Amino acid sequence: MKPRRHWWVWIFVGLYIWMIFRNSLMIAETSSALSANVAYRLIAIINRYGFYIDFYTFHHYVRKLAHFAEFAGLGFLVTMAMHICPLFKSRFLNFVLFLIAIPAIDETIQRYVDGRSSQYFDMLIDGGGFLFGGLVCYILILIIRDIFFRKKKEKTA
Repeated sequence: MKPRRHWWVWIFVGLYIWMIFRNSLMIAETSSALSANVAYRLIAIINRYGFYIDFYTFHHYVRKLAHFAEFAGLGFLVTMAMHICPLFKSRFLNFVLFLIAIPAIDETIQRYVDGRSSQYFDMLIDGGGFLFGGLVCYILILIIRDIFFRKKKEKTA
């Protein structure tokens, strides 16, 4: 009898991708207002400590960090999902498919949204975030395996 596969984890990946694409479909004014709000709040905190930063430069970096962070989350989820239930036999193929396809689709969507643009540099940031999230997840998986296998080895010894 074939063991039951946990395909449901891919539903979380699909929902997260939907969230990324939904963010890309925001017009420029809405997207900029959201990141500006975050930038204002962070600058207020930084100013309390005596550091003063140019808002426009800081806002630019907040937007780039948002790209990195949302794709780090995707990298984490895809790594977890392919560990639990890979779509293809090759886990590497699973990872590379999402690493290339989702940032490319995301930037293509932005190309056709009012006031937004598609930038190759953003695809690199997205890919870097994806790799970072995947690496963090993989390291956590190795740590968790080590903890549980160490306990099993100690019990049998």
